[in-house]
Amino acid sequence: MNRAFVVGIAATALLTLAACSTPVDNQTPSASSGPSTSAPASGKLAAPQVANPLDASKFEQDPCAVLSQAQASQVANLITSRKATGDVAPICTWSDTDHNTVAFGFIPGNGGLSTSYKSQDSKSGYFAVAPDVVGYPAVYGAPYDDRGDGGCQVAVGVSNDEVITVGVTFRKPSPYYSDPCSLAVKAAEAAVTTIKSGA
Repeated sequence: MNRAFVVGIAATALLTLAACSTPVDNQTPSASSGPSTSAPASGKLAAPQVANPLDASKFEQDPCAVLSQAQASQVANLITSRKATGDVAPICTWSDTDHNTVAFGFIPGNGGLSTSYKSQDSKSGYFAVAPDVVGYPAVYGAPYDDRGDGGCQVAVGVSNDEVITVGVTFRKPSPYYSDPCSLAVKAAEAAVTTIKSGA
């Protein structure tokens, strides 16, 4: 299968999950998850509130701007970026020389992480609470589980009504192939740091 096609599927799936609450299963990701929610009487986790919301509006139509070239290099030796329209919102895909990728996108005005939390008890894909990202709540999740194949998706609530999504795809030779979720969080940390600075 064409690599660019696979990357496009992964990025679109991530944005679709956050936007449309595609059903996913409650499984544990390869990266450790931190406690940032509590279970209500129903047994379902409730999405945490974002205590210090960020204004990400300047990045929504230009998600490539969340990483400088220096940050991209530090995250995973990423060297080139490409912006695509996407099915839900613009997507920026950074790549390294081996075609490993990190994709970013924003979903404003759609319920933030609450939309993702609606998917926690479904029967396909995966859902799990992720560690907070620079103080902002996050979840791992996608309509299909590619964590065993070098992929991972994380959504970070930058406000109660907006998330930034980060999807990574790594080939077997990559050192990140066996633990893609840790790299997804690292990339999300760099992006949120940029948003916080307003750069």
